[in-house]
Amino acid sequence: MSNKVLMMALVLVMVVSVALFAAEQPQYGGTLFRENNTDWDTLDPAYCSGFDAGDMAVKIFDGLVRFDYYSNEIRPNLAKNWEVSNNNQTFIFHLRPGVKFHNGRELTAADVKYSFDRLYDPATASPGTWVYDMIVGTEQALDGKSDGLAGVQVLDDYTVSFELKYPFGLFLTHLTLPYGLIVPREEVERWGDRFSQNPVGTGPWKFVEWRHDERLVLEANEDYWEGRPYLDKVVYRVIPHALTRIAEFEAGNLDYTAVPQEELKRWTNNPEWQPYLHQMAELSTYYLALNSDFEPLNQPRIRKAIALALDSEQITRALFPQYIPADDAIPAGMPGGLSQTGPGYDPEKAKELMAEAGYPDGFAMEIWTSSGENSVRVGGVLQALLKRVGIEVRLVKNDWSVFFATVKKGKAPAYYLSWWADYADPYNFLDALYASEGSRINYKNAIIDKMLEEMARTTSVEARVEISKKIIEVARQQGDPYVWLFHTSSTTVKQPWIKGEIHHQMYDADKLVTWWIDQEIKAELTK
Repeated sequence: MSNKVLMMALVLVMVVSVALFAAEQPQYGGTLFRENNTDWDTLDPAYCSGFDAGDMAVKIFDGLVRFDYYSNEIRPNLAKNWEVSNNNQTFIFHLRPGVKFHNGRELTAADVKYSFDRLYDPATASPGTWVYDMIVGTEQALDGKSDGLAGVQVLDDYTVSFELKYPFGLFLTHLTLPYGLIVPREEVERWGDRFSQNPVGTGPWKFVEWRHDERLVLEANEDYWEGRPYLDKVVYRVIPHALTRIAEFEAGNLDYTAVPQEELKRWTNNPEWQPYLHQMAELSTYYLALNSDFEPLNQPRIRKAIALALDSEQITRALFPQYIPADDAIPAGMPGGLSQTGPGYDPEKAKELMAEAGYPDGFAMEIWTSSGENSVRVGGVLQALLKRVGIEVRLVKNDWSVFFATVKKGKAPAYYLSWWADYADPYNFLDALYASEGSRINYKNAIIDKMLEEMARTTSVEARVEISKKIIEVARQQGDPYVWLFHTSSTTVKQPWIKGEIHHQMYDADKLVTWWIDQEIKAELTK
C-alpha cells in the first residue's frame, strides 16, 4: 500500500464520521478522473454498437427518453411527455421547448426525424438498423426507395410522431439505446466522417478533446436543460491493464475504477476501503452454445447429456468465485428466470442419455473459444468435465475476429460466448438467443417463435415475465441448445470524496449528472 493510501487511512474514519453527521449538500466544481480499458471506436450515435461508445455517447447526446438513474423505469428526456394509441402502434412525443444543442441552436422535431432518417440512409451504413425496424418505412429507406422514414413525421416544431408496423411493447425501451440519440443535421453535414471526432449534442457534457489511446475530456454544459452537472470536467484516461488502473487509483490519480479479479480479495478484506467498494450483479449470461447443424448435437438427448455433465456451480467456484452460477439465460436479479431449477449436475444420467442416443462410448466434438485468457480457461474446464462422461473435446482457439466471424456464419459446432443486455428485459436475452430467424446454431422452434412474438407485442411487464418462464421450460423439455454457465458481477471502488455516484446495470443509463466531489474531504486526504 502506498504512503498516500496509508495517510488516507489514518484520517479516514475521523473525516467520514464528521461527514456522516452533516447533511451532504452536493457541491459544484472539480474534475472527475476516470478510466477506460480501451479507446472508443466512435462517438457518433449512429455507430454506437459497443458498450464503451454507448456509455460515452449518452453523456454528450440526449434521446427522447432515458432510464431512471436508480431503476430500470423509463423517464422523459428530450420528450416531456407522449401519447400512445392505435393498439400500441402510434407514439406522439412532445418535446421540451428551449433545449439547445452545444452549438447554441434550439432542438426541434425536425432534428428527431433527421436522426432517425439518418440511421436508415444507405449512405450511413449504421449497424443499428435492427433496433427500430418496427417503424413504418425502414425497408424502403434502406433500399433507397424513399427519402427518410414514412413512419416518422414532424407535426410541428415540438411534436413528432412514430408509426409502427405492428404493436411493439418495448418501443420506449428501444428508444433508450444510443442509436436513438438526437444529432444536429448541420454539424453532421459540416464534419461528415469526422463528426465522431467532433460530436455535438444536447447532453449534459460538451466534448473538449480526444487523444486516441490516451484520454477523452468532457466539460459541463452550463446551458443543459435540466441544470448543469455538479462537476466542471471529466477526464477519462485510456489504461489497458487492470493492475495499472488499480495502481493509479491507489496513487490518487483516479477517482473511480473497477477492482480486478486478482485484486478482489485484497480490497474486500481491507476495512478502510470497504465503505467505498460496490459489488453489482451485471445483466450478462455466459454459455456454451450447441449447433444443431452438427452431429450429434442435433439430438435433444445429447444436448441434455452435455448439460448434465457440466456443473455450473463447480465451474463458477473454480474460475470466478465472485460470479453467480446460471440456471438459465436470465441474469440474477432480472425477473423471468427459473432460478435453481436447471438441469443440475448428473454425469451418470448424462452417460445413460448418450447411450440411448446411440453413443454408449461417447463421441468427439469441437468447442470454439476466443484466444482471450479467461475464455481459454473456461474452455479447459469444459473439456475436462466432458471427458469424464466420454466426450473428447478439441478446443479451437482463435483471435476474436476469426472466432466471432465463424460463430456468426454458424460454422462453429459449439462455442463459448456471452450475451449482455441492450436493455433490461428478458425479451432482449430470449429473442437474441432462441429466435429461429438469424440463429447462429440452426435452432428452430415454432412454439418459442410464437411466444417471442407475443412477448414482443405486449406492454405488460408481468406478461413478458410469465412468457419468459414458459420459453425456458419449453427449451429445457426439448433439449436446450445452450448450457448456461454463469452471470457476471463487477466490483468498483471510489475515492472517499466521490459522492452521488450511480451504480446502474444498464451501461447507457448514467449521464454523470448526479456525481459530485466533496472538496473538504479531498483536501484533507490529499494534503
